[in-house]
Amino acid sequence: MSGTIKVGTIMIRVGTLTPQSLRVETEPYSHGWEMIKNSDGDAVDRDIRQADWNFFFLAANIQATAWGHWGERNARKAMKKVLAQVKQLKRNCAEITGVSARRFQGFPYVHVSAHSRHIQKSPLL
Repeated sequence: MSGTIKVGTIMIRVGTLTPQSLRVETEPYSHGWEMIKNSDGDAVDRDIRQADWNFFFLAANIQATAWGHWGERNARKAMKKVLAQVKQLKRNCAEITGVSARRFQGFPYVHVSAHSRHIQKSPLL
């Protein structure tokens, strides 16, 4: 679990059905979630659509924060909150759209934003 999240990173739920032609390398990130290491959202989308599957993009922005200085530990805390929201929406992927260190009245925090994505064969969400 050494992966660092960045803009464009795709997170996928463990056990998600994908086309056989989709060749991505994943590594465990959090309980029930993996991070795609060798592709970004555009490449995954292109590969899924070439296999006649669908990779839905849901416009609602998902955000979470973790109090504390910038670091992998706090970024992971915020990311776990984002993934919990994606799971609650019953989606199987998330694409990171922002990761930043910020301050509120002098207190540091890490902010992560993402969009939920969903892989499936059917064109109906």
